[in-house]
Amino acid sequence: MGERIGALSVISGGLDSILATRVMMDQGTVVTAIHFATPFFGSLPGRDGDAFCERMKEKFGITAISVDITEKYIAMLSSPSYGYGKNFNPCVDCKILLLAAAREMMDDFNAKFIITGEVLGQRPMSQRRDAMRVIERDSGTSGILLRPLSAKLFKPTVPEEKEWVNRDELFSFSGRSRKPQIELAARLGITGYPAPAGGCCLTDPIQAVRIRKLYTMREHPDRREAKLIQIGRPFLLGDGTILSVGRNEEENETIEGLALEGDLFFKLVDIPGPLGLLVGNSDQEMRRRAMAIVAYFSKARDLSTVRVGMGKAPDSFETVWDVTPAGQNEIVQTRF
Repeated sequence: MGERIGALSVISGGLDSILATRVMMDQGTVVTAIHFATPFFGSLPGRDGDAFCERMKEKFGITAISVDITEKYIAMLSSPSYGYGKNFNPCVDCKILLLAAAREMMDDFNAKFIITGEVLGQRPMSQRRDAMRVIERDSGTSGILLRPLSAKLFKPTVPEEKEWVNRDELFSFSGRSRKPQIELAARLGITGYPAPAGGCCLTDPIQAVRIRKLYTMREHPDRREAKLIQIGRPFLLGDGTILSVGRNEEENETIEGLALEGDLFFKLVDIPGPLGLLVGNSDQEMRRRAMAIVAYFSKARDLSTVRVGMGKAPDSFETVWDVTPAGQNEIVQTRF
């Protein structure tokens, strides 16, 4: 094989992308794994991204970096060229966007080609043969996009023709069965990989409805709004104002971390209950409704009145109101 060739792999952290990356590493390719992330999928740079990259290195020997592609993704999601899948998932446009971004990074890593873990026929929208050709064309990766798990089902790519990689050691996986991948993982000594998932939150029926609704409110939502409506119990209180109510301590901490100056926290004063965060313009009546909803999700639901504190910090109340917990109709009508 001679000189060690560099490549980028687009890695989600699932079994297929781990396998594709390791197969090429085992052939001597110098691979840097790019983990693209948005509020809808992946581990964004920072604490989560660092943890992801450390896990890739420790568990699988893969050098990975987390790359935030939120702004481009949010813009694309408003009007994907190839439309949506069953829910709000723009799978073809998503792949085009990620691969085009990887192609732009190639020179920075002295990479000659790009690797993905795609398997022909595994996903109905983006992994049909015709869709995969469109993705290559529109992302500008024709000839330099290598899919090691299904490579033998496609024409040889540039890295195969130039013998940078050994085509004989690539695979012809196809369809939705995971058995070939699981067997390959066992042969490579790969364990502790995540169980197959249904995809990003845009394929989830409940989350997709919320995100689509967000896009009817704003042509280009910001990353914080996109994240906020996926956490806890989100409510739309009118005029684009969002209330998020945590379901547990972990969600309360996440909600707290999303707060910016001008946002308001709500919490019961005398009774244990959830944390609520109100984002957007709000008048006194909207704040009262937010307090009533927060009270509904506590043990005070059946009381005639309950004391709820409001402030710019979770445990620093500027005012305390006596409110009647919201009724079921209010919850249904305002649920995001």
